[in-house]
Parts: sequence; C-alpha cells; structure tokens
Amino acid sequence: MKTMEIYAENSYIKECEAQIVSINGNLVVFDRTIFYPVGGGQSSDKGFIKQGDKIYEVINVKKGDGEIIHELDHPLRDTQQACIMHIDWSWRFQNMRYHTLLHVISGYMYQHYNALATSSQIEKDYARLELAFSSEIIEDIPLEQLEQSLKNLLAQSHNVHTKTISRREVEQKEGTIKTIINLLPASLSEIRIVKIDDIDEQACGGTHVNNTIEIGDFSIIKIQNKGATKKRLKIQLL
Repeated sequence: MKTMEIYAENSYIKECEAQIVSINGNLVVFDRTIFYPVGGGQSSDKGFIKQGDKIYEVINVKKGDGEIIHELDHPLRDTQQACIMHIDWSWRFQNMRYHTLLHVISGYMYQHYNALATSSQIEKDYARLELAFSSEIIEDIPLEQLEQSLKNLLAQSHNVHTKTISRREVEQKEGTIKTIINLLPASLSEIRIVKIDDIDEQACGGTHVNNTIEIGDFSIIKIQNKGATKKRLKIQLL
C-alpha cells in the first residue's frame, strides 16, 4: 500500500490522524503521513506520534518501495489504534525556507549564466549548492555581487506553485528540468513540479514555502572552487 504523502500536497499541515499499515519493531508504516522522508538533499522531518496518552518520538523517516517508514524511539504498544502525528514545525519551516532559496539561486544562475545545479544539501545550520559553469564564462561571473543580486530579486514576492504532471509532458519542457528528468527512474510516470513564478521550474519532491517573501534574510557565507568549472556556495538563513 502506497503511503499518502500529505506533506507533498500541503507543506503547512502540522498535525494529522493516521492509521497503522504495518509494524516491524520500532519501524512503522502508516496509510498517510505529514513527515517528509529524507531525500533530495533534505533531511527528514522531526516530531512525534501520539497514540492514546503515549508519545513516541520520530527519529528518522525514509522511503522504501512506495512506503514511508517511520522510525520511532520505541515500539508502539497498540497495532490497531489510530495515531496523531505532530511535526516539529520550526525544523520543517527552516527546511522549507532553505529548499525554496536553493531553487531561487539555481534558477537565477541558470537564467543568467547557463549554470547547472549538480548537487545540494540542507544541513542543520546552513545549506550548500554546487554549480557547474562553462569554462568560457566562469571567470567573468561577478560572484562577489551574487548575494545582493539575489536579495534584489527577492525584494519582490514570487509565488511558489506545485503540480503533478506526466513524464511525457515534463520531457517536452525546456531548460534545466530536461536534464534533471533524465536522472529520475524510468518507472516514474508522474512527476511533481515546483515552479517559482518566472525564476525556476524543477522536478522536486521537497517541501517549500508558498511565497519567496517567507524565505527571509540570508547570507552567502562562502564560495569555494570545486574544480575548474564548479563552484560550491554555502548559504545561511539569518
């Protein structure tokens, strides 16, 4: 049974009821979940499960064979009773802000310098993004002005939209999304798309804010060379 991914439909839902599908020790699969599983450079959500008057901490969440597996700090006592899920909202919202900011930077760098984002990772106190450039342009990019250019862009609000479309439709789109789609499993026929107005459009399963205003202030705290044509940005929310 495929777990219903409520977090993908609405990243702002903080609590929901769920039925148990299976239990293996302290590993539990529910019919639905608001907990984002680790993946795509984003850590899993934190929080707890409440069953009756008992509370179980969720210490890790991951995907496997269409199911979303919740690792609890100790096994559930009752295999039949419904549970109430509660996410750690401060952790979720921080990840939403970081993930959306990474999309903004990726889209801006592609539009202006034809750069491709090759990897990203959201850590506890910062996020990193690796970008690949053509050898002809990399020395001419004003990276020292990048932070201010991004802040100028984000001074205006930009809506963030999500939708699910067919793989065939995605393959007909232009831009970096065509590169990313080739990396996804061929068995994936439906693709979730995240679009930030005229800034970026990517296949992504992560959680995001509804508007870029919610990202808030940030700083690019380090820019590193990662080879002749690659740069790594280290970004921190303020």
